[in-house]
Amino acid sequence: MMLRYSKRLSIRPLIGLSATVVQSTNPSLNRLTGHIIDETHGTLTLFDGLHHRQIPKATSTFKLFLPNGETAQLDGNSLLGHPAERLRRVKKLRW
Repeated sequence: MMLRYSKRLSIRPLIGLSATVVQSTNPSLNRLTGHIIDETHGTLTLFDGLHHRQIPKATSTFKLFLPNGETAQLDGNSLLGHPAERLRRVKKLRW
């Protein structure tokens, strides 16, 4: 089941979730799957059991697997920034 409220997901911390790179401008990153072990302002680090791969957020689209069994597909541009920065940005847009 695809999650309908992906904007809410973009403001939560992503570390610990499983993810797949659905699309990237770098073809060698397409279809990489792993657990998100680190998040910086502009990258996600995936660990696939053997390698740590840094994926740029701005040029990629991710499919995230949530603990409750749902999935969400997010554009990396909506993930730019640290989780706290993304939350502040959403609060400013509301007010």
